[in-house]
Amino acid sequence: MIFSIKITSEDGEVIEIGKDGKEREKSLITDVEVHMDTVNNDARNKSNAMLAKIKIVGKINSEIREEVLNIFNWSKELDQKKWYRTIEIKAKSSMSEVFRTYIIPNVFVVDYFENYKTEMEGNNEADQFELYLTQQENNFKTIEAF
Repeated sequence: MIFSIKITSEDGEVIEIGKDGKEREKSLITDVEVHMDTVNNDARNKSNAMLAKIKIVGKINSEIREEVLNIFNWSKELDQKKWYRTIEIKAKSSMSEVFRTYIIPNVFVVDYFENYKTEMEGNNEADQFELYLTQQENNFKTIEAF
């Protein structure tokens, strides 16, 4: 699977990794999880108390240095007007064939990690980032998937 993500703020700032036409970015997002979570796991009936949770893992390299820095800065943002953003995630079977698209508005950063590895012989692990997002409460019905 090939992934691309596009994160857009209300004021139009865009963070994009895996853009169409950027062949070198096609393998930089390595793992995407979209989880529809019922808040109360002991529910006996279908509940409206649900959250969208997203995990994105990607390689850190010079191709996306600026994008990773922008994600880092979003994760530590103190201005409440910039906390919530819309994320568009595309899972593709090839660069031109989209398998699934998710558009999830009003997401915020729950956790963010950057992991750097020492370059040693036989160590094939890449430097990577992990981004954990959750959608703001009461926005579950605004999620689109196609």
